[in-house]
Amino acid sequence: MDGYSARTGFAFDESGAVLKMSRWKVIPVLAGLMAGASLHAQEAATGEPLALPDMQEHRGVVDDTWIVAPRRLPDATLAAVKNYADEGDIAAGVSLRYNIDHAEWVIADVFIYPAGEGDTATMLKRAAEDFRESVAFAERQQIYRNVWWGEESAYTAALPGGRKVDGRFLPIVFDAQQDMLTSRAYLFYRKLYFVKIRLSTAVEGVDGLAENADRFVASLLDGVDIVSVGSCGRRMDLVMEAPGQPAPADLPDGVSADGYRVLLKSNRAGSTSGRAQLTKTMMLAAKRQQATGCTTLQYSPPLEDDTRAVLHLSFKPEDWGTTPRTR
Repeated sequence: MDGYSARTGFAFDESGAVLKMSRWKVIPVLAGLMAGASLHAQEAATGEPLALPDMQEHRGVVDDTWIVAPRRLPDATLAAVKNYADEGDIAAGVSLRYNIDHAEWVIADVFIYPAGEGDTATMLKRAAEDFRESVAFAERQQIYRNVWWGEESAYTAALPGGRKVDGRFLPIVFDAQQDMLTSRAYLFYRKLYFVKIRLSTAVEGVDGLAENADRFVASLLDGVDIVSVGSCGRRMDLVMEAPGQPAPADLPDGVSADGYRVLLKSNRAGSTSGRAQLTKTMMLAAKRQQATGCTTLQYSPPLEDDTRAVLHLSFKPEDWGTTPRTR
């Protein structure tokens, strides 16, 4: 097993939700995200309670994670999956194995496992340390022998649309089961998880390994999705727009870029059009939260089918913590 197995213990911001009127008047009406919760803003133009859809109660910072892996990438086919939670080691996450087109001599393994919250540089440093320790453990167990490390370096994956993902690259050569193998490890921190991609082959196939690496890494990062549901260690700000007041500059379409700040139209909340607009706004908030990797709102994971594998991790409150932790 090549995933990182350790309990999480990470710092998160304070969770909960706060309703604010325009001009930043705070109304302490919601201490947590509860199913079917209602917010009452006495300053609002309507006296009808403002019911927020998709609010639900959470066990901890992360209750559940769904990892969605395409069965077919532009240059590879999914060959096998493993959920380590089935073996009682949920902290090790999941692994995926892909067969790369026209490169059957290359073993492409992907490990996705919980990381927590932190700045990218710090988390990547920890991912590299974890990987080196896992190799050292394999060496102590005589699974690997004669290990030689190449130079660790920064790596940037170029995704479609000009997107880039920063990571680390670690080359390694070792003996395993009578063979001398070379392996290229690519480490990334995404959506509260580590993503480790290992491309391995016999040393005589090293040229083919390098030729296939960049394309596969980019298509894998672009294709695999990770969505967690929980309190996310975040506070959701619900800003009530008073009649005649301009919307905050950071909410041009009613929802912040990360989905955790929402503008509510108080003067239309009780009308049919107002409820429809509220639902639309909360759906946009959920979509943007999911893009960050963790949502406090309702999430309906896709069903597994011929196009994708869906792996589910269900956590206990103590795995990620039920309350935010300080550094």
